[in-house]
Amino acid sequence: MKITKLEYQKDDPNRVNVYVDGQFAVGIGVDDVLKMQLFKDKEVTQKEVNKIVAESEFGMLYNFALNFLSFRPRSEWEVRFHLGKKTKDQGLIDKVIEKLVTIKQIDDESFSKWFLDQRNAFRPKGKMVLELELRKKGISTEIIKNALTGDTASEFEKAWYLVSKKKLSDREKIIRFLGTRGFSWDTINDVLAKLKHKD
Repeated sequence: MKITKLEYQKDDPNRVNVYVDGQFAVGIGVDDVLKMQLFKDKEVTQKEVNKIVAESEFGMLYNFALNFLSFRPRSEWEVRFHLGKKTKDQGLIDKVIEKLVTIKQIDDESFSKWFLDQRNAFRPKGKMVLELELRKKGISTEIIKNALTGDTASEFEKAWYLVSKKKLSDREKIIRFLGTRGFSWDTINDVLAKLKHKD
């Protein structure tokens, strides 16, 4: 078997079509062509062709993941779930995840801190809801605990901010409003006490 042609793809100049014995074999990234030292008239075995195909699949899935991560940080679970829409090959997904973790594109601890910062800045919520939201994103109990421990915004400050912003004064509405946002009964009581004292 022989590579008979290497041709840049019209739609993506960063990818090259590889032809073996006159037949299209696979599309692969330019970097992989250089890494695997592919060139016209190179003799290849079926095993080498299979390796080229595997590298192509990895490269496409890896780029798919990088594109997904380019919009905002993601948890490992979110990336795994997204990649699962593209392939059912768990081994390939594991390989892509491993590389992304190695280069710190995926880091559940950093993601959790970012997530809490975003919530505190734009949509403050109590620890119970935040814990639930992080669990839904596949974050481990230990990482959630550490992230919530490091969350410097106090529960009371967040709850008071929300009640002040909504201009709530009715006791029942405040209890319902803060309760659905994951604030503890102690925090809700503190807010009610401050409102009563304010009056």
